[in-house]
Amino acid sequence: MPVYNVATRRPLSYELRKETARCITDVHCGLTGAPSEFVNVIFMHGHKLKSGNALSVICNVRSGGNRNAELTEHLRLQILEGIASVTGIETDRIEARLLGFPASWAMEGGEILPEPGEEEAWLSRTHA
Repeated sequence: MPVYNVATRRPLSYELRKETARCITDVHCGLTGAPSEFVNVIFMHGHKLKSGNALSVICNVRSGGNRNAELTEHLRLQILEGIASVTGIETDRIEARLLGFPASWAMEGGEILPEPGEEEAWLSRTHA
């Protein structure tokens, strides 16, 4: 459901991509309660980034339910700090943006996404 797009000028090694994806997944699931299979991380390299940035991560996340602006900002900061820790890139050289959207605006597997907190019922219904 959330798709984290991680862009860099040069490719990250396989190990750094693996650790970064694990970090993003752990932080996202730990703060939102979403199942880990919902988190997708895409790595792209060769991108021109804002001056001074070495890495950019942008993600659309479902809003509503328990997901208010405060939780979204906390999630953004934890993602930023986690990526910095894993990659060794200073936080001031990483851009992290999370854009909230209503779950009803997106579909997965032909099904409208569940509201935050309704994932288990949705999985039971759609993957039965």
